[in-house]
Amino acid sequence: MSALDDTHQTSVYIPFKEPDTDDVESYTLFPDRDLPNGYQLRLAAYKTAWSKCLQRVQELIHALHAPIVDRVAELVNTAYTDTLPGLPYAELPVISVTVFGSSSSIFDEISARLETEGQDGLFDDNTGTHIVTHLFPQDCPNLASAMKTLITGFINKTEEELGILGQAEALELFVHSRHQSASDMGQMDLFEISSFAIPRLPLVFILSMTSPPTPSYIHATYPRSTLARLQVRSCSFSTSQDVLHDILLKTFFDVEFDPDLVLGPAAIEFLVDFSGRHSPSLDGLVSILQLAHMKHFEEPLAVFLAGESLASRDLADPDSAPFLDCILARVQSSSLVPDNSTDWLAEGVDELLVLVRTARVTFQKKSKLLRVSFRLFLLVQNFMASLGHKSEKTLPELMCAVLRGRLGTSYRYLCTLVKKLQAEQLDALLSDLHDFFVDVSAQVQAEERDIISRIDTARSVHSRHNHESRQVAETIGGWLLEYFEHRFVAPEEHPLWDIWYTGSTPFPSELLNPSLRALIFSGLLHPQDYGAIPMIDNNVDGDDEETLWKMSDTSILFQRYLESGKMINVFDWFESFTVVLETQKWHARKDALAREALPRTPSRRKGKGKQRQVEEDESEEELEKWRLEAQARFIRALHELDYTGFIKHTGRKADHVMRTVFDVPG
Repeated sequence: MSALDDTHQTSVYIPFKEPDTDDVESYTLFPDRDLPNGYQLRLAAYKTAWSKCLQRVQELIHALHAPIVDRVAELVNTAYTDTLPGLPYAELPVISVTVFGSSSSIFDEISARLETEGQDGLFDDNTGTHIVTHLFPQDCPNLASAMKTLITGFINKTEEELGILGQAEALELFVHSRHQSASDMGQMDLFEISSFAIPRLPLVFILSMTSPPTPSYIHATYPRSTLARLQVRSCSFSTSQDVLHDILLKTFFDVEFDPDLVLGPAAIEFLVDFSGRHSPSLDGLVSILQLAHMKHFEEPLAVFLAGESLASRDLADPDSAPFLDCILARVQSSSLVPDNSTDWLAEGVDELLVLVRTARVTFQKKSKLLRVSFRLFLLVQNFMASLGHKSEKTLPELMCAVLRGRLGTSYRYLCTLVKKLQAEQLDALLSDLHDFFVDVSAQVQAEERDIISRIDTARSVHSRHNHESRQVAETIGGWLLEYFEHRFVAPEEHPLWDIWYTGSTPFPSELLNPSLRALIFSGLLHPQDYGAIPMIDNNVDGDDEETLWKMSDTSILFQRYLESGKMINVFDWFESFTVVLETQKWHARKDALAREALPRTPSRRKGKGKQRQVEEDESEEELEKWRLEAQARFIRALHELDYTGFIKHTGRKADHVMRTVFDVPG
């Protein structure tokens, strides 16, 4: 007898068996024009593109964190040397680090910095080191647990680390506070006990604070008796809109960095709006960028984003014909094929891949030159801003405008201002333009040799004939206007642009901030929209009694839930649920009999009445088993509704439950 049939078994453990990779079905939203292995190819391309973007963003975030990490390391190194003289007792060093809106990785950076670098300020020894441990609120519900976590955090080290524990420069404790009153009392007791062990045991507390640095949470919460034992130093790092804009600029509009996927104006506008409405969090920035990448790779053509993702053998598969027809139509209608000629089709798939590779090189080249010209535009704009000419548009608005090809008003206005510059101002602008092109790569200099030669000519003419500055300024303004008109071309103008550019595709905001209430109601009322259920047709309306039996058990029970009053009798609920299950069972038996009747010959019809009697006898024998199955299905559906919060138990009537939802949309 198996464990599932044992009535005395209280619980059964079913080990999870991971499916083989080959058995996993390919996920795609466009099965009519996708490759058989398109999901795996797009996933590999996504990992490559996102890893490159993530590495760039993390480098910029680490550069922003560097000053605060250096400051904390300096305070730790001087915690027991930079003290006030004449104190009656040693003060416990406490460093309050406020990271409002910053990335949580800053504490990992501080911890790694302290563990790898050590400069002994207490013992004048360059071989000093730091031993770091962390205290989290869930690990310290009371003082005993806090002390246990503190001690085990230091002694659970390797033998090498334990050997230097007695000579450690400082023992750092990262206290990740959540500002709860229960943990505040434990922290005050922890500070008091730790103050008795210093300086023999050089403890340094680093507090992770999420509240604003002003007013100080520590000084507003802890009593004077506790503050008298502490030497509090504060370090704060808060992000702002300007920080997020700078990261966007250096990631997707940098001269030296080439992202595999270019972010479109729709994603940029959502990111700016989200950070402005909620909080300019760096973690939120990373999540939004990752979702934008994931959304883009739902498109089957995204497999061409990386050059090595697709080979001729993948397109030679007969199942790849719909995908091949789609890309052939796109290439044929693009500027890659002159005069819509069809001669290239005779070359086969290899010629198609060559054309796609050509489109990739063209897009990357044009995109890089667009970034160069946009940074040149910002240089001229910042120069004019230093002279008092302020811009009415923000940096994200300028980014979106240049991607849409709608920056004409702004750069024409700048070029008009350039034509009116005086001699000294023109000389400063020409120097900035010259320095800008000196710092770019040789490849960019080769592409921009025309404008570079014009700038050099203007500098030499202006240095020799200073009295002709007005004419030189007008010439430079005309050159810049011509340059911007030539370079500021929207990425949509390039062939096959949607492979490497997100464009105006709406950002999937529901993935970042979903409407859970509406989604739960929609899933219960229309489960066919969220999964392939054999009995449910896509045209099924859950409100129709004739088709209610086609719904899932939870949806059936929820429909009866909507028809009840404030109090629901569980037995009546079960009876109404069983009626639908009986209809479901009758339809299943009817379909089974219809399938069995198809191959029958006329000679077998003689025993038809006897067969019906056998079926009736079998249904009587299995009636009790069917009741148990109905009860189990009811309890499972009831538990799901209870878990999602649709019912509330009451102690007044044991056989009743209360409805918690009355206004159901749709």
